[in-house]
Amino acid sequence: ALMVVDVSVEVAMLARLTSTPTVYVRLTGRRDDPAHMDAFRGATALMCPFSAPLDDPGTPDWIRGKTHYAAGLTPEVPRREVREDVVLVVVGRGGAVGDGARIAETARAYPELQWRVAGPVSPVSRPPANLILLGWTEAASDEIARAGVVVGGAGNGLVNAVLAADRPFICLPETRPYDEQFMTGRRLEALGAAVVVEGGWPPARAWSDLLAEARGLDPMARAGLVDAEGPAATARWLLGLADGSCATAVPTVSNPILRTSA
Repeated sequence: ALMVVDVSVEVAMLARLTSTPTVYVRLTGRRDDPAHMDAFRGATALMCPFSAPLDDPGTPDWIRGKTHYAAGLTPEVPRREVREDVVLVVVGRGGAVGDGARIAETARAYPELQWRVAGPVSPVSRPPANLILLGWTEAASDEIARAGVVVGGAGNGLVNAVLAADRPFICLPETRPYDEQFMTGRRLEALGAAVVVEGGWPPARAWSDLLAEARGLDPMARAGLVDAEGPAATARWLLGLADGSCATAVPTVSNPILRTSA
């Protein structure tokens, strides 16, 4: 009845050739190449795993018009007592491992803080006592919920988790296709929802100001980018598309290709 296509333009085209209705998951970044545009045109609807304000302002109106913004797609956030002296560094999949030496150098410069690192990092020679290397952990949500400040990339998983936990965020966007993370980081910065630093791990001397700036961000800027009912609302929307009870999004700008039968 309906196929949700997680990013793959090839699968979207295959579904279109077999007249299978699709919901195509659209990520951030400049995805205006012919393959992506064909997937957008052929889809019954589009779904973004983030809120509308985080979308690229240059996204055409007809694409926005058929998009469901699924803010809040993240595991349930546990309630934990926040430790203001904890800085949690999250290193995700899909990129290079964290620079263990630079993280350790920063931890040594701020012995009054505990630096906890979730994810893979390069080997650290003689790590300081206030640096805890967690490696891969199944308790990432717990770690985020109790951290005073979270540091990490601009992937949707981490961004959604940090917003849902309402924690101050220092975002270090990583290089990804279509400038995906840089686009997300710039939107977070423009909305006042995160402190954003491009160009890799900042020097140790910069972290005092960065941490102070992150702690001083207005929590309301984060609150406007997450929806606790997002997963349930998205499930209802998908089921409604599948059984025909939910009308598909209508483009706000005429686009004749959208009316072409698959």
